[in-house]
Amino acid sequence: MATMYETIMNLPLFKGLSHEQVSSFLEKTHLKFSKYSDREKIVSAGERVEEVKCVISGQIRLCHIIGDKDLLRLTELRRNHEVIGADRLFGMDTTYGADICAVGNVSTMEFSKDQYQNLLNAGSIYLLNYLNSLSYGAQIRFNIFNDYPQGGFAATCRRIIHTYCSRNSEEISFFFNPKSFAGFCNIDTNSFKKEIINLESIGAIKQIPGGFTIVSEEKFFEA
Repeated sequence: MATMYETIMNLPLFKGLSHEQVSSFLEKTHLKFSKYSDREKIVSAGERVEEVKCVISGQIRLCHIIGDKDLLRLTELRRNHEVIGADRLFGMDTTYGADICAVGNVSTMEFSKDQYQNLLNAGSIYLLNYLNSLSYGAQIRFNIFNDYPQGGFAATCRRIIHTYCSRNSEEISFFFNPKSFAGFCNIDTNSFKKEIINLESIGAIKQIPGGFTIVSEEKFFEA
């Protein structure tokens, strides 16, 4: 079992910290530890972000609502060492962007926005990790139209995944109203259905009630 030092040092915001720096963090920061049971909601979209939540064990499922609820829901699974809310602490929108629920038993470590601001002011390693995290997210969103410039259903889905999901996301699923989502992709409903059938025939996706789940990201992104 990982020690508290190892757990903290594996979190993206704390990469590169020494044992001494972790000890200082533990001494100076009021940490709150919470446990969640299977399917219990951890945060809701639209809630104001007042703290940083770090998943130290277990898995979480995120549900992103894109457009109105009749258009698209995107769900994804993320494992431990995930940080929730850090990218929404500052800026124009300081609310959570997704509903997040526990998958199985989940443990989190939490500390306030004010305490994190103190850390950012205290040492360059904290600031560098935070800037790296924000920069990665901004650059990915900037590059998606260079990577997938074409129109249509598949390219639209790829851009959505790169915008909302992380590098380590699993079990990515789309739930939608076919007519509404076809219009969003700027194609007719028949073409929309044919593209889904084609992606399923090559083993990229599997249709499920209300949408589809990606079973091979490699095939999906190369199709």
